[in-house]
Amino acid sequence: MKIYNLMPIFTSRNIKSLIAKAHAALGSSIGEVAMPRTVPAIREFNRPFTGALFGLNATQFTASRGDICLAKQGFVKAHHYDGEVQRATVLVPVYSSSDKLYKGMIKVNLACRGENTLQDCPAMQVDPKVWAKAEYVDHTDGNGDMGGKTYWVSCLDPLDEDPHFNPFDYAQAVLPKRIKLEGTGDYLITASLCAFLSEVFRHLQPCDRALLLEILGQKGRLTKFLQYAASTRSHHHTDHGLLVHTAETVAHVLLTAMENSEVESHKLDSSQEKSEAHNPPFDLSLTLLAALLHDLAKVGDYYRLAPNVYSTNMNCELLGHEQTMLKWIAVACAVSGCYSSERELALEHAICAVRKQHDQAGARKRKTPESFVLHKADCASARAFDLGQPSVLLTQHFVCGE
Repeated sequence: MKIYNLMPIFTSRNIKSLIAKAHAALGSSIGEVAMPRTVPAIREFNRPFTGALFGLNATQFTASRGDICLAKQGFVKAHHYDGEVQRATVLVPVYSSSDKLYKGMIKVNLACRGENTLQDCPAMQVDPKVWAKAEYVDHTDGNGDMGGKTYWVSCLDPLDEDPHFNPFDYAQAVLPKRIKLEGTGDYLITASLCAFLSEVFRHLQPCDRALLLEILGQKGRLTKFLQYAASTRSHHHTDHGLLVHTAETVAHVLLTAMENSEVESHKLDSSQEKSEAHNPPFDLSLTLLAALLHDLAKVGDYYRLAPNVYSTNMNCELLGHEQTMLKWIAVACAVSGCYSSERELALEHAICAVRKQHDQAGARKRKTPESFVLHKADCASARAFDLGQPSVLLTQHFVCGE
């Protein structure tokens, strides 16, 4: 078992290069890249929020070589309101000031007196300038994460809709430090896995990012996606299996994009023409979005009975995750208002098309390049698991492992 975790050897900058190479191979443009808005955070021990650097990966934080930045939005992990005081445990991503690369996560307990402004809001605005003026006290009231050291602030404001919000920057907060790959004995380092998916999200087209955020933003879906298995008994059937399988499917999509065409500046020879005819150009952003969504609706199909033990519910028995995802996409498109009907149809076809058409049953045969690429990537991940092969995330260096 090879050890990689002394220092990451593949950073998100390398991952960004791989994704950019995939775009270049297809002749597609990356478009506007979503970078998190950040505020400087001086690393001084006499600052109030310094004590909140709990849970931040020490090695990554030290490696930032200078000041750090905190994202201006935080994930509300826990929230409690007793009729007078509202308290929230907020998880805030940390970035390097120089290159804005994701470095880790901090945990902060906040409290204020007044009305319950957060309610079921999953995210909130974060302003360390307010923390600097806040009262820092010990508070224990038996509420678990709500107890202990708390910053009393003037208000806790819900987060307005923000196109720069990247859900995978927050994923590390609710995941273990490493994820075991069942059947191989290998482990994925969670910080590296989150960095990979974060870079993928940043390179989606703006309309695809908005749609994914709308679907993931519904209560409980993101957390379940990070926690649940991809199946009850077959491939990736243990905790976090859905996350790993999705990341592997995304990686195979990127590899297919790079295989299609390595060089575009010279005329294709006959063998390359045959290769292009077999693997026609496809919309990379749309296919990556389809890969991220293709099994996500399983979070509505499964019960988690115990660690690594799952069972299906009535939704799975009567409808199934693919039909459920069609509903989620339709609702998200209606809410976002930024997705064309043609693109919506192409996304739904990529996810739901099958090998053999059944007219009366409603199933349709795969017809678009995106549907073929997604199916190939999906099967490659499942097949590798069944054969006990190493994960493509490790063999192709998308993610660090041990």
